[in-house]
Amino acid sequence: MTRHLVQRMLWAVFVLWIVMSGVFLLVNVIGDPAVATLGPNAGPEQLRDFREQHGLTRPLAQRYGDYLWSLVTLDLGRSFQDDREVLELIGTRLPRTMLLGGVTLTFELTIGLLLGVAAAVRRNSWLDSAVMGFTFLGVSTPTFVSGLLFLSYFAVRLGWFPVGGYGADAWGHLQHALLPAFTLALAGASTYARLMRSELIEVLGSDYVRTARAKGLSYARVVLVHGVRNALLPIITMLGLSLRLLVSGAIVTEAVFGWPGMGLLAVQAINGLDLPVVLGIVFVTCSFVQLGNVLADSCVAILDPRVRSEH
Repeated sequence: MTRHLVQRMLWAVFVLWIVMSGVFLLVNVIGDPAVATLGPNAGPEQLRDFREQHGLTRPLAQRYGDYLWSLVTLDLGRSFQDDREVLELIGTRLPRTMLLGGVTLTFELTIGLLLGVAAAVRRNSWLDSAVMGFTFLGVSTPTFVSGLLFLSYFAVRLGWFPVGGYGADAWGHLQHALLPAFTLALAGASTYARLMRSELIEVLGSDYVRTARAKGLSYARVVLVHGVRNALLPIITMLGLSLRLLVSGAIVTEAVFGWPGMGLLAVQAINGLDLPVVLGIVFVTCSFVQLGNVLADSCVAILDPRVRSEH
């Protein structure tokens, strides 16, 4: 078990290095940060001074080596736009995105698992068809479409939710997070519902479930104790992958709702070619994704003795 976790962590570090290397090379060829920061009216001397000040005139290989060392020391540099530490910017925005992600995951798991269990238990019924129809819409609708629809109807027309922003206190933060989190959770809840339905149907048709029923256990107990527990294993694995989807979806959702988190910061940094901020966001995001994958593997190993025996 310990050897397996060490291998997974080493693999996570390798994946992080590959991702950061690719993003570093990409962001250094897509444009001129000096022009993006100073504007098209900046003179040649201003542009030259900016490039020299931020080390953009050095060879790419040297900058790459220095950047890898800065990652090891967790020195993500300073923003080109406002000359603030990248860690300070991310430290301000990350809790907001984590709040949005936490509410989103709560919606995804609650709605997805309940709908999946209901559809599996009532297989081939009208309830099953309704759940499958909902999941089809949830997976097919882009977040910027559903976000604008929810914003215009529930926030502007009905006034049930705030129209964008973050709020002034803890209760205000939560109120402002509900609508964008529900928007972001639609696709994830639909995926969890489909996966839970298929896994639970397979589990309920297995031999040990039929044996449990033959021993006199109630159907509800069999579903909850034997069925749902075993069907949760692929759900837990998917949790690690869902972190990546949450971040990619949050970029669009935060822009639609004006949520001042990592996604909105990423949009602003990309538009302004603020390379240290872009690289810092990718580094933090990828680190969280890899950590989520390692934790998901650990949870699966804890819940499934067969996985522990293999390692």
